[in-house]
Amino acid sequence: MKFNRITLIFLILIISLTFIGTVSAEDSSNLNLTSIEIKDSSSNHEIISLDEDVEKIADESCCSDANDTHQTWIVEPDHTNPNQVQKPTVQPAIDSAKDGDTIILNGTFVHCHFTINKNLTIIATPGTTVGVCPHHNHPSGSSNYGIFYITEQGSGTVLDGFGFTNGFFNMAYDVFNPFGVFIDGASNVELRNLVFNWAAVQSTSYDPDDFKFNPVIVKDSNNVTLTNIFFNNTNSLVTNINSTNVNLLNPSIISSEISKVNVGKVSNSTIVLSDLNIKVGDSSKLLITLFDDNNNPIANKTISLIIDGKTTDLITDGNGSASLAIKYASAATHYVFVSFLGDESNKPSVANSKIVVSKKTTAISAPKSSLKVKKVKKIAITLKSNGKAVTNKKITIKVNGKTFSAKTNSKGIAYVKVKLTKKGTFKYTVKFAGDNAFKSVSKTGKLTVKK
Repeated sequence: MKFNRITLIFLILIISLTFIGTVSAEDSSNLNLTSIEIKDSSSNHEIISLDEDVEKIADESCCSDANDTHQTWIVEPDHTNPNQVQKPTVQPAIDSAKDGDTIILNGTFVHCHFTINKNLTIIATPGTTVGVCPHHNHPSGSSNYGIFYITEQGSGTVLDGFGFTNGFFNMAYDVFNPFGVFIDGASNVELRNLVFNWAAVQSTSYDPDDFKFNPVIVKDSNNVTLTNIFFNNTNSLVTNINSTNVNLLNPSIISSEISKVNVGKVSNSTIVLSDLNIKVGDSSKLLITLFDDNNNPIANKTISLIIDGKTTDLITDGNGSASLAIKYASAATHYVFVSFLGDESNKPSVANSKIVVSKKTTAISAPKSSLKVKKVKKIAITLKSNGKAVTNKKITIKVNGKTFSAKTNSKGIAYVKVKLTKKGTFKYTVKFAGDNAFKSVSKTGKLTVKK
């Protein structure tokens, strides 16, 4: 019977992985997992469930044969106390897991602060929530109170399916600024299907406006992807601190209380913007327009743009429009998220688009030339893009099995020194390999070598 219960949980997880739900902090799970090891014959992946004895969670004897398999850890809060400070169950599982393991959390976890310092996939079953701890600094040592802290050693980590709550902030001893996920120096981290359901107003001796709820902080990190993230009652979305390639895909704002906004909304608002396609180095403008229900422009309002995780605020003009100058030095796709937080007359709205930056095409010369045996000759090869010189690029010429190279000067000309030891007519190929700004190009020609 125990085997069937755990197998059923795992099957439900696989079927429902993309479903997100949230439950209140008062809910508790009826599931009673026991310490059974199950070998899944369909894959090279061991499933380990954890019982109520917290010591067994960190018992490495259960993992002695883990050298050749990845393991799945199923973790619940303690059934007598879900407080992760008083009765920790998640952090011991993280500490015991190895790179590549999967941890499945099931239930309502409160007063959480977890450190991820290895490559893990951490998945929530439908309805699972994690709540911030209002009394203890996060182990990161910062003054922030947060839930998941991902270090550089946690590069490659995936978080999927969680509901984040902060319903206990009214118990705080002092003003604190909780985060849901803090990615600190990590790379290739994925956050998927997350709901940040921060409480807006509760009884507290402090003004709720003093609490700055930061769903995601990305610091000194690279290649972070956030997909299907839902923001409710947050004062920010993604805070980028010196990070690169931070992509926010398909975000949603659940309620209108992103910041202090009056409740009496009258008109819907609509943000209009289009995808932008430009070439490397070209200047362009991203145009955004804000309309009301009757297609009238909404003037003098702040709209916020998040591009690669960095936020820029713009003010709409009399036509309801605002623009941002765009210019990039390398080819890439940049994802744009635009939000209007609403006011006393207009409801909030959001929109998405992307900026596709393409490489510039290039043209290369392949001149006819002749030279003498064992004599060095400079061959002039020109590299241009749309008629303009492309400077400081490596050009190669391959002839009779030998390769020679030089860099283009301010006029886009590379003077390549060629020396051959046999006479005859040889076919050659000149080539520019391309880079993050210019496309590759090659051309063939012939060289005549005389005595």
